[in-house]
Amino acid sequence: MNDTAKYPLCGGNHIDKLHEQSVIAYLPGEDAAADAAALFGYLSDSKRVRLLSMLSAGEMCVCEMADVLGMSQPAVSHHLRVLRQCNVVGFRKQGQRALYSLNDNEAGRTIRRLLSIAVGGEEEKHD
Repeated sequence: MNDTAKYPLCGGNHIDKLHEQSVIAYLPGEDAAADAAALFGYLSDSKRVRLLSMLSAGEMCVCEMADVLGMSQPAVSHHLRVLRQCNVVGFRKQGQRALYSLNDNEAGRTIRRLLSIAVGGEEEKHD
């Protein structure tokens, strides 16, 4: 049996116009979809996920993050700059130091929730 017989192709008469309109209302425009895809791309880097995980615990400076991750300070700064550009991370100056943290906005709160789901779930217990 071929796939066409098993899964018939859609015809033009099946569309529920009300349902179609409700679905279209959820579709972002091309620019908004490109922005969302870029944000997802920025967040898909494992080093950035680790940085975000550390920042979800509290403020840290670049040198602390570099030490914990075993990365150079310029590499950490590059990742933080990307995360700042997508409004997930912010910083404040304290003397000569810049302390980074997750922003207290919808993006930051969402990242915190996603990290909790993705990496913060309960560990499987072995007896």
